[in-house]
Amino acid sequence: MDHGSLRRIVIVGGGTAGWMTAAAMARFCIPRFEVTLVESDEIGTIGVGEATIPSIMQFNDALGIDESEFLSATGATYKLGIAFEGWGRPDQGYVHAFGLVGAALGVVPFHHYWLRGLKLGISKQLGHYVLHTLAIAGNRFALHTLTDLEQKLSPGGS
Repeated sequence: MDHGSLRRIVIVGGGTAGWMTAAAMARFCIPRFEVTLVESDEIGTIGVGEATIPSIMQFNDALGIDESEFLSATGATYKLGIAFEGWGRPDQGYVHAFGLVGAALGVVPFHHYWLRGLKLGISKQLGHYVLHTLAIAGNRFALHTLTDLEQKLSPGGS
């Protein structure tokens, strides 16, 4: 196929998926391509409960989008997970975290140790090991720049 004749990429459909696809294509395709996003003026926001999950930070960074400006311009919030109430029994709940669950220990993923601990009766509920679940329960989430963290970790930092 002669790629010399291909010049335009058209993304049909807006919303989050359309915008992210168009932005990625425009940023990472060969410069000779023109990317166009086509969306309907007649279809309004559907509002399906989308939220920004923490991994969007890497996506925005790859596109060269300033995170603070992005949050301010879009009014975005971060969704750390989804809580399922009554999971298993009416008095139980579960948070499906959007991020890492536990830390790998050596070459074995965390969940293997957790499952073994359950069999031995020494593991706590999974949420005790998930940073996102703990942050949600404590209503504690904040964005920090590397500079903020460097200042806190430096001698004399707060």
